[in-house]
This record gives sequence, C-alpha cells and structure tokens, in this order.
Amino acid sequence: MSLADAHNSVHARAAAFLKVFLLGSILSGLMACQDSEMRDLREFVATAYQDKKPEIEPLPEIQPYKGFAYAAAEKEDPFSFENIVTGRADNAVVAGDSPDTNRRREPLERYPLDALKLVGTMTQRQKPWVIVQTSEGTAHRATIGNYMGQNDGKIVDIITEEQRVLLAELVLDPAGRWVTREVEITIDE
Repeated sequence: MSLADAHNSVHARAAAFLKVFLLGSILSGLMACQDSEMRDLREFVATAYQDKKPEIEPLPEIQPYKGFAYAAAEKEDPFSFENIVTGRADNAVVAGDSPDTNRRREPLERYPLDALKLVGTMTQRQKPWVIVQTSEGTAHRATIGNYMGQNDGKIVDIITEEQRVLLAELVLDPAGRWVTREVEITIDE
C-alpha cells in the first residue's frame, strides 16, 4: 500500500466521519427545535384550558311515564265490517230515493260547498233569500228549494236573522246507500 493510497483511505474515512457528524448535528438540531416547539405547544394548551370550563345546559327534567290502560276491549270494535255496513253518522238519515238525475242542474251545483261563500241574506216579499258568491267572484241568489254544492244540497231553511242556511245533501254511506246529511252554512266574519 502506497502512501497515496493510505492518504486517500484516511481522507475517505475522514470524509465519511464528517458526513456522519454533520448529519447527526443537523438531526439533533432539528430534534431540539421540535422539542422546543412541542414544549411551547403543551404549555399553551395547559394554560389556555386551565381556567375555562365548558358551559353545559342542564338536562331537561324527565317526566315519569304514565301508563295507559285500555279499558274498551270488551266494547264493540268500531272498525269491524258489521259497523261499517250498518253504521251511519248521527246526523244522517237514510233517504228513500237516490238523487234525481233527470232534474235540471242549477248554477250553484257546479261548485263544491267549500268554493261557495255566503255573503248575505235578505227577505223579499216575505220570502227569504241568500246571496252566495262563487270562487270565481260571481254572486248568485237562491231560496228554499234551490240546490247548491255538488252533493245535491237542497236548501231546506234560511234563517235571515242569524244569517245562516240549512242544506240537506244526498251522499253515499260506506254501505252504498243514499243518506241525507244536514249541512249548515254561515257568513264568515
């Protein structure tokens, strides 16, 4: 081994040592910075939350459960088929006939009752009349015996003092029978 080879070998080892030393110095410097930053962060978190306590709303008061005892088990089932066929509303009366399909329809029968508005009552030659406004804004007058609404609603009484009208409508019940249903219309205030 020549002197030049020995010199290169020592130089190579010194260069390698220098590289390792520099790399170690850089890494330890970075670790020191990181540790310093982490320490600062930990101190900030500890002091920031030291005096603060979260505000939590109190839980709502829970009412104790009150049980329900079903006491109508021995009574008649309102949803049974027999009740649907034979039952009917209290204000409904079985009509003798179906609606007269040959009768000439009156203008107020084109509208459902909820599209008609009672705007007034009057008496002319001792005969009571009602003034009814359609949803289109047209005013019509009618008297006892006239029809209005889409369920063959016949005007059976006009009480001018109370400004109300009584109708008798023909409607089908669940059993398919025609029944008369009384309907009252008053002036909306």
